[in-house]
Amino acid sequence: MEQFNKLSKREWEVARLLLEGKSNKLIALSLGISDRTVEFHLKNIYNKLQVSTRVELILKLGQSPVAGRGEVAENQDKLKSLWNWAESLRDAVSTISEELIMKSKVNSNVPNETGPMTFYESIRECFIKYAEFNGRASRSEFWWFMLFIVLVASALLLINETVSNIFLIATLLPLLAVGTRRLRDSGKSPWWQLFLLVPVGGIISLGFLWALPPAGSTLEDTLPA
Repeated sequence: MEQFNKLSKREWEVARLLLEGKSNKLIALSLGISDRTVEFHLKNIYNKLQVSTRVELILKLGQSPVAGRGEVAENQDKLKSLWNWAESLRDAVSTISEELIMKSKVNSNVPNETGPMTFYESIRECFIKYAEFNGRASRSEFWWFMLFIVLVASALLLINETVSNIFLIATLLPLLAVGTRRLRDSGKSPWWQLFLLVPVGGIISLGFLWALPPAGSTLEDTLPA
């Protein structure tokens, strides 16, 4: 357990608060330090314990002789519950998608609506096309789904940062898929999404591209009559 002995007193305080499920901001408030200082301590803890994620760190700390057995067991139970919740969410999304696909096939002979999608319709469409990068997506389909992700992730962040991160990971693929279809619909190359790797400026540039009208249409065509 030499790795644990390398942690300083302050790093142990940060680690214990992390085990309690607190976010970086709550840890900073509890210790009276800045968010950057918390990130600095976490980086040092990652290096000393040779881990790369918060989940690995929690599991690693569970082996520490310094942490109380009750505390370790409690946090391990929380972690297991978290992963069980993630698996349940994945199964629920899969079931809903299958049902929606069946309904879509049943109603395949019904002409598609030409108007903008509603909030619910866009979520349904994006989960049906969970990993579908071909085809096109309207502005309403993309932006309603983006709003759905932002709202749910923000709500989950108030509950638990890890849960929010799991949700974002679960919805990353359909978001990239609908983003690809939206760029193609606006006449742009899907490779523009590589701009997501550029901090700040990348997402702003992509926002303009995602907001463009469909290729071949004019501003007047997109306005309601």
